[in-house]
Amino acid sequence: MARILLRNAQLLDPESPAPQAASLLLDEGRIAARLGADVIGAGDAVVIDVSGLYVAPGFLDVHWHGALALAAAEDLAGALDSASRERVREGVTAFLPTTMAWPEAELAGFVAALAWALGTGRFEGARPLGIHLEGPWISPQAAGAQPTAGVRPVDLAEVCTLLDRAGGTIRMVTLAPEIPGADGLLAELARRQIVAALGHSVAGVRDVERAIDSGARHVTHLFNAMGPLHHRSPGLAGCALSDDRLGFDLICDGVHVDPRLVKIAFRAQRDQLVLITDRVVPIGDGSRGAESVESDGSAIRLPDRRLAGSTLGLDRAVRNACQYAGVSILEAVAACTLRPARLLGLENELGTLRRGARADLAILDASGQVVETWIAGECVHAIA
Repeated sequence: MARILLRNAQLLDPESPAPQAASLLLDEGRIAARLGADVIGAGDAVVIDVSGLYVAPGFLDVHWHGALALAAAEDLAGALDSASRERVREGVTAFLPTTMAWPEAELAGFVAALAWALGTGRFEGARPLGIHLEGPWISPQAAGAQPTAGVRPVDLAEVCTLLDRAGGTIRMVTLAPEIPGADGLLAELARRQIVAALGHSVAGVRDVERAIDSGARHVTHLFNAMGPLHHRSPGLAGCALSDDRLGFDLICDGVHVDPRLVKIAFRAQRDQLVLITDRVVPIGDGSRGAESVESDGSAIRLPDRRLAGSTLGLDRAVRNACQYAGVSILEAVAACTLRPARLLGLENELGTLRRGARADLAILDASGQVVETWIAGECVHAIA
């Protein structure tokens, strides 16, 4: 693998207060050094002048359904491979395939098939880092577009069997802290060092605080599929906006969350906010127990017009955050690089421009459009 010098860049380092004019030396698929912007060369390195373009860590999406949510088990490996190749177009270099609230046998079969695909796949583009279980242990009052037939209380025997069957591939679980058995589920997730995220919930403050004390540290798609924020009953949303122990993610498409509330979320917890897509790719007839969904051009909806996911790419989420919340492109990039990497405990490897980190990079123009995406020091996507 050739040594490469990306010369004359504007680095969007999520651990720096402002963009920096510099060059990056890549060696063996990792970031070897940060040099001056005007450096001519670095030994035998191939020199690529990026002409002042932004160079950021590759984007991480911790909530993405894509076509997987509706695919048959035998099609999962192919769907995952396609997703890996397609997601680099939006600057994504790593992501968490995300499930839905299916009945026990169906969910177990899906998780086993997906874990097998994760373990055997050779991905040419964005890397699936593991599984995000969204449910099934959520509130039926806040199921949103989740299949209601699969929503259920916690059965610890099922939990342990499912997690064992996944073979360590489950990285994150979204649950409602108020449902029966949630305390035991939180304890098991903490024991296995799996991220516990609160969502699809109508929990009150006491339930949320008890969950935090039991290890919960994240909230899934703030404002969506949760109880309302009321001035005398702040609920999960109010806790997320006010408690520094909780981070949260948000669908920044202008449909799921009004731009004014995006601005409020950034102002309240700027260092805690993570951008996600919650993207769903309709593939037909509502397989796997889910209802049929379709795009209306701006979001994915059920036949009754309820929201069922986004059509968002993370690059668009970055640009929207800049527009809606008035944050800089560096701040928006931090919300889909370092912060999700830190959530998953991968901040030394991904989502960063630190020396020794993987050279997974997104190169952007001045408007935030993705020009190139690099995986492990190799360009895997470039606009024509």
